[in-house]
Amino acid sequence: MVFEKSLAMHDLGLSLKHPYLWALLGWYDIRQRYRRSVLGPLWLTMSTGILVCMLSVLWSTLFKIDIKDYLPFFAVGQVLWVFISGQLNESCTGFVQFEHVIKQIKLPFTSFILRLMTRNLIILLHNFLIVVIVISFVGPGWSSFAFLALPGLLITSCALFFLSIPVAIACTRYRDLQMIIQNLLMIAFYFTPIMWKANQLESSIQWVATLNPITPFIEIVRLPLLGQVPQGQSYIDALLAVLILAIIAFVTLSRFRQKISYWL
Repeated sequence: MVFEKSLAMHDLGLSLKHPYLWALLGWYDIRQRYRRSVLGPLWLTMSTGILVCMLSVLWSTLFKIDIKDYLPFFAVGQVLWVFISGQLNESCTGFVQFEHVIKQIKLPFTSFILRLMTRNLIILLHNFLIVVIVISFVGPGWSSFAFLALPGLLITSCALFFLSIPVAIACTRYRDLQMIIQNLLMIAFYFTPIMWKANQLESSIQWVATLNPITPFIEIVRLPLLGQVPQGQSYIDALLAVLILAIIAFVTLSRFRQKISYWL
């Protein structure tokens, strides 16, 4: 088992050593996806921006919250959720969509997951334009705390990467899991403080936010952008989750890496 774990870590090491296996190809995927399009991935940014504006007006009216306070909160949360859900949804076909490559060329399996991460990070950068506009013209403006969002995003990205590995392996073996995960993500959206704030909940149901494993990752990125410092407990919870997900990812990859090609 120790030898197998070292093989899984070696797989990741090879991927990080050769970034052209995933970084350039991820960029190429984005270019191919929006080929012959005038605005390219900015179409997704526009649709996300319209969704954020329309829902912000609706929910701020229903919740009786000042839209200047609610719009930045929801904008950052929605952009982050697009990144999180996009990565996890694509990881369901993380190996299946590269079946022709895996069967012909021996490449590190983690390079395919990193390729998906590159795609979604590029889309996140495009969607971040919405956050810049909202915070600059509607929100509280920019503060020095905003830089704390960078380590928060790094932690979130690491968690998504490690979670994507067992998800990709499981969905390669059991194809029906893709629909299950998509439905779970849809449910998770409404149970995560993205459209609503935790302080709006009654004390008897505060556990919906506090026990939600996604909440710390949202908070360590969103709060700094809104000019606030996240609680230390949020960082502890997020880092602990990354550690657990890393162990699960390495154990899963080491145990099933030899079977992935046969499942395709």
